Amino acid sequence: MDSAAHCGLRSRRHGQRRRRKSSHWSRVGVVGYPRRPGGSRREHHRPRGRQDNNGRDARFSLRCLAAPPAASCVQLDTDDEVFRKPDIASAAGDLLLIHMVVAVKGVYYMKYPHNFFVYKADPDLPWALPLPPPRDVMVRPELTGIARRGEEFPVAHLMTWDVHDHAAMRRVEVAMVQLYSSATGRWETKRLAMPLDPDKGLDEFEWETDTVISFHGLVCWVDYHHGILYCDVFSPDPELVFLRFPGIEMLPGSRRGIPTRYRTVSICCGRLKFVDVDNGQFWSTDSDDDDVSIGSEDDVCIEIDASGCSVRTWTLKMPEFEWEEEASLLLPELWSLPVFRDSALPRTVPTYPMVSLHEADVLHFVLKGPGLFYEAWMITVDMKTKLLRQHMLYENPIEVDLINVFPECPMICSEIVKWPNISADS
Repeated sequence: MDSAAHCGLRSRRHGQRRRRKSSHWSRVGVVGYPRRPGGSRREHHRPRGRQDNNGRDARFSLRCLAAPPAASCVQLDTDDEVFRKPDIASAAGDLLLIHMVVAVKGVYYMKYPHNFFVYKADPDLPWALPLPPPRDVMVRPELTGIARRGEEFPVAHLMTWDVHDHAAMRRVEVAMVQLYSSATGRWETKRLAMPLDPDKGLDEFEWETDTVISFHGLVCWVDYHHGILYCDVFSPDPELVFLRFPGIEMLPGSRRGIPTRYRTVSICCGRLKFVDVDNGQFWSTDSDDDDVSIGSEDDVCIEIDASGCSVRTWTLKMPEFEWEEEASLLLPELWSLPVFRDSALPRTVPTYPMVSLHEADVLHFVLKGPGLFYEAWMITVDMKTKLLRQHMLYENPIEVDLINVFPECPMICSEIVKWPNISADS
């Protein structure tokens, strides 16, 4: 049973005599969460609360848990003044790393403390742990990940900086990692060397993190136009290692587009998988044409060249750390399936790919028309048999007025909770 957390929030406020209390909802798109026998959505499990850095209460709970690939919710209730909406930054199994910024009276807003909570999404024994504020107020949740090994979990934040190298007499790029250890309860800052290697596709000052995942105790920062920077955050002497993605272009930051719409890296059955939806907007690694246009984000493949649009998947072979291509599917093959032809599904490029955590050949996608407010569909594709397993209208569990509108936010896949005797594809 799989689950996926994805950012996007709605807040509602309830009047109180002394202070207003706000309830913030963070959507959790569930990709394989089983339904209870004879039931639809499970409404919630009991909340677990802690205090933020202002000493105010913050309570967390899972709500509206649903079967795949429907969406579920994480709710955060607090009586504090939230300056920046809460966000699910990362996940490792049933541990969710949640971030929010609250206002502090008399403090300049750029120096408001960042609140990180580790929330264990367990229906029987949930807990929430507030982390001490990181030393650097510039910490960004999208650059922060969590890993797990037994009961111990570190939280790591990576930023790259250019500093003056007096020996080389020039500016060089270094990595600054802020690392929280659950064993010590403290943050520390480590300066690490960037594993630059132009021959492998990593040049200086070109790295840009798109997402952060956890894999076998490693924290992995992902740049979808380059590859993965991974780090053993349990090591007393951590270092960054670069792993290039296969079969993609190396694109500088000024021409990135929105790669999270068309690429993902996730874990299935303990193996790391990479998915690339070639939507015709990027040139391939063997292209000699530097003038190929990226196109707009509303482009669909049928307007470019449907025959060349494809979905490809790779799996990382261990311990060699080598990519092996597993499957590919041309977009016209998907459109020509009888189930697809007879449906109301739009003939557009599948977006926001999600990997099933328990079926190696199964992917989920969001399919929608070219406009921002077009209704969206969730489709499930078996890449091995090239079959469309199911399709359903996306249901927004929070924005009732936009019930079928996808919020254009990538999902964070993670296994949250297991219910016995229920299959993963129920």
